[in-house]
Amino acid sequence: MNLIKIISLLFVSVAFLISCKKNEDKKSISIPPTPATLIKAESADVCAYIDTLGTIASLHSVNVVPQVSGQITKIYFKQGQNVKAGDVLAEIDSRPYEAQLMQAKGNLTQAEAQLKIDSLDVERNRKLAKDNYVDKQTFDSLVAKVEVDKGIVEASKGALKQAQINLDWCKIKAHTDGKVGLYNINAGNVVSAGTSVITTIERVDRLYVDFVVASQRLFDIQTFMAKNGGKVNIEVSYLEGDMADRKISAEVRIVLNKIRYESSTAVLRGEFENPTALFWPNQPVRVKVNLNETKNAVLVPDMCIQVGVETPYVFVAKPYKDGVYIVSQTNIEKGQLYKNGMRLVKGIAAGDLVVGDVSNLRLQAGPFVYMATPDGLIIENGKVITDPVKMQEFFAKTAKIADELRADMMQKSIAVSEKLNAPKQALIKARETVGNPESQKK
Repeated sequence: MNLIKIISLLFVSVAFLISCKKNEDKKSISIPPTPATLIKAESADVCAYIDTLGTIASLHSVNVVPQVSGQITKIYFKQGQNVKAGDVLAEIDSRPYEAQLMQAKGNLTQAEAQLKIDSLDVERNRKLAKDNYVDKQTFDSLVAKVEVDKGIVEASKGALKQAQINLDWCKIKAHTDGKVGLYNINAGNVVSAGTSVITTIERVDRLYVDFVVASQRLFDIQTFMAKNGGKVNIEVSYLEGDMADRKISAEVRIVLNKIRYESSTAVLRGEFENPTALFWPNQPVRVKVNLNETKNAVLVPDMCIQVGVETPYVFVAKPYKDGVYIVSQTNIEKGQLYKNGMRLVKGIAAGDLVVGDVSNLRLQAGPFVYMATPDGLIIENGKVITDPVKMQEFFAKTAKIADELRADMMQKSIAVSEKLNAPKQALIKARETVGNPESQKK
């Protein structure tokens, strides 16, 4: 409630009380202060942050695809099994590829033998050609045939190597550590090279988290990263509120190179260890990006903040005497909201008592309160009063103080009103004087 409104209503109440005094044989009426829960503003070191959503991605995600065609004869893995790089997952019928390997070996032997024969033929004719017993064209043909033989040998070696690779590919191996998925193809099926997916492997002990931030905040993040060794720390947690304590820290070093035009967001990627399999690929998560730290920030419960016409404000209670506090409205700047409903504010100091819960209707009797529990029990000197006698003593004492404060406020209000009305009264008197000829003669 606006403090001016409180004071205005206070004057109405006081005027009503004065009238009651005249009508009730001058019997005095006292109104005790209003009970209020008072919460001390806290001081803490907090970080500015961006709260957003993300998706978990595998560090390595591999489709297990055969590199040769043939019939699957054996499957060695179990669905959902953890495997190591190099483990044999399945086997293709290798007999056709063994035959190709034998044929390639035979072709290489034949090519090497032919090269040897032709090389000897060249050496035998070299001296004869020198002595002109063999014409130069015939000798050049023999030399050229040796070069052809060398080419055939190299081609045969390549064919042998390819045959050996094809035979090795009959044993389908894991290319990375990870967890295999379901069987897409069972033993007995014929698979095609490069197209049939037998299963997938996802690495889950180390994961990525991809998340988005508004494009307007990307500059803030990159500025922070530049000052922090090119990285920023994030907190990854479950999306479900009742499982928010399931979280892990990650490190972000990757920022994608373009903005998503449709949503005006930027995509960043973090990386973290996941030894206990707390998170899984494709899992939606909540991401908190921690930025600059503020030392000795002032935090108050968000429920204490009132919405003003121009700026938010809080009611701050200053101790007066004997358990009575005077409430005043203080404008503030709102910052970020943190856990347990605490919000960063500027405009008050740590240790200030902020009004958390108070009856605005009862505040109309004056901006004076006493500290109370949420149930309305009196708190004096840090202790809750439950004794009825002490309660009566407290109310009698604080009501007298409240009456004194109201009377003082009334006197100040009258003085201000008279000061403001003095020019107006003088103007009225001057007009009356001008309008009265007799007054002018005098």
